[in-house]
Amino acid sequence: MTAIRKEIIDYIDDIPDSKLEALKPILTLLADEIIVVETNLTDEEKAIVSEGRIEYKKGGFVPLD
Repeated sequence: MTAIRKEIIDYIDDIPDSKLEALKPILTLLADEIIVVETNLTDEEKAIVSEGRIEYKKGGFVPLD
């Protein structure tokens, strides 16, 4: 078993069963689908990301819409 796999399993072992249900969708996604990270953002998208980072540092957020 790799170190990262053991670390993740140790975290899961510490999570109460009542909260494990929240992990199911993301684990299913990670196990079943190829994740694509978009790297060719438009200038408008880059500006939105930059704005979001600034707002996050201030404790705020930028809505997804």
